[in-house]
Amino acid sequence: MESTPELILERFLAEICSMKLHSSRNLGAALKKPLLLLLLVSRIENGKVAENRFDFSDIRRELDTLIRCFGGRPSRSGSKPEQPFSHLRSSPFWTLRTQKRYDSGQTVLISDLMDPASYGAFEPAVFRLIRDSDTARARVIDTVLNEWWPETLHPDIREELGLDRLVITRRRRRDQQFTVDVLENFRYSCAMCGFHAVLNGQATGIDAAHVRWHSADGPDALENGIALCKLHHWAFDKGILGIDESNVIRVAGAFVTQVEGGLPLESLAGCPLAIPPRSKAIAEEFLDWHRSNVYLGA
Repeated sequence: MESTPELILERFLAEICSMKLHSSRNLGAALKKPLLLLLLVSRIENGKVAENRFDFSDIRRELDTLIRCFGGRPSRSGSKPEQPFSHLRSSPFWTLRTQKRYDSGQTVLISDLMDPASYGAFEPAVFRLIRDSDTARARVIDTVLNEWWPETLHPDIREELGLDRLVITRRRRRDQQFTVDVLENFRYSCAMCGFHAVLNGQATGIDAAHVRWHSADGPDALENGIALCKLHHWAFDKGILGIDESNVIRVAGAFVTQVEGGLPLESLAGCPLAIPPRSKAIAEEFLDWHRSNVYLGA
C-alpha cells in the first residue's frame, strides 16, 4: 500500500528528530546535520534545485558559514562542512553517492565529495514532498529549529537562509512557573544591564531565559534561568555574551561594532552581573554548558 503524503511527512519528521549528532561530554552536541538539512530545504524553497541531486561543491561555502554562525561548539579545528554532508547518510532519508566505497562511520574525503560524480540525494518520496508542498517545507523547518535552537535565534537563521516566508507557529508550551520564578529571582530586571520597565502595572521587556537551552535538554529549573532584556537575551543565546566562573560578564572577541548601537554590549565586558540572583544562584553546570557550547570566546 502506497504511503500518503501525510504519512511520508510524519515519518520524515520522526527520522529528523532521531538523527544521531556527534556529541562529547565537554562540548555537547554539534548542530551541523540540522544546519545541513535547513540549507537543503532552503535551496529547494529558493528554486536553486531542479532535481534530487545536491553537490557538495555547490553548498560547501554556505554550509561553512552556517556552522560557524549557528553550529554551537566553537571549534579550533574549523567548521568541517564535509562531516554533516558525509554522515547524514546514517539517516534513512539521505543517500550519498561517491566513487570510492566508505564504511558507514567514515567521513568521506573532501576530494571525493568534490568529485563531479559524487552527490547527495533525499529519498525520492521525501524529495517530491518537500519540493511540491509549501506546508511540508514549513513543517520541516519548524521542526528542525524548535528541536535544536532557542526561539531567539530562529529569525536570524531564517533570514540567513531566505526562509522567512515559511512559518508555522508551533511553539512549545512554556512553563509559566519557571518564568515567574526566574523573573522574581532577578527582581524583574535584566541581570546584565539592570533594565527594568513597567507598562500598565506589568513588568515588560524582560525574558526568563534558559542558560542551558531547553532544546539542549536544559530544565525549566530556577538554577537554569536568568532574566534578560530582549537585546541581551539575543546576545546571550547568540554567544556574544557569556558569564565566567567569577560571575563576570564577558563579550566575545569576534564581536565588533562600528556604530554606537553596539556600545551597550561592549561596555558590559568585565562587569559583574548588574542584578545578582535573589534566592538561588545559576548552577555552575549550566553556565559551564553555555561557555562550552554557545559563548564564542575571548
